[in-house]
Amino acid sequence: MQPATETLWIDDDPTAEAQVDGASSSEKEPDRSTMVQALRDLEAAKGRVERDAKRVLEATREQLVAKLLPVLDDLDRTIRAAVESGDAPAVLEGVRLVRSHLEGVLRGYGAERVDAKDQVFDPARHEAVSMIPVSDPQGHGRVLDQLEAGYRCGDRLLRPAKVVVGRYTQPPVARAPRWY
Repeated sequence: MQPATETLWIDDDPTAEAQVDGASSSEKEPDRSTMVQALRDLEAAKGRVERDAKRVLEATREQLVAKLLPVLDDLDRTIRAAVESGDAPAVLEGVRLVRSHLEGVLRGYGAERVDAKDQVFDPARHEAVSMIPVSDPQGHGRVLDQLEAGYRCGDRLLRPAKVVVGRYTQPPVARAPRWY
């Protein structure tokens, strides 16, 4: 029986052809180009695993923050109601402390509050829930009130701010009465 032979190309140089005898000792040890390619493949796989892990971590963090935002909204509403009614100052202080703590936790995960009041309306960052007529043209397209703050995590917007936007309408022109 004759040993099998194979041709290996080294460094993509067609003149560097080598014959490897199946029974020789060189078959037991991988050649340099095979080792270099294996190392490249390993580095590429390592990079893919790291990128995938970062994507999963980022998605998990965003999901966590998005789920906590309604709790923060509830605390904001509770604080507003307690302030308006004037009842239970101690309860109000406790709720404020809880809210502050929760906001700190969210910041620790990279969440940032995005306030919109008095800014120019931007549909990429704001969600207009209503429009109010304004008599000043400079109020047109401006955020007059913010019902819920927006939040972002890094460069990604988790939730736009829910806002009330001003809409300029010209006052009707007063006409002199017509006498026919």
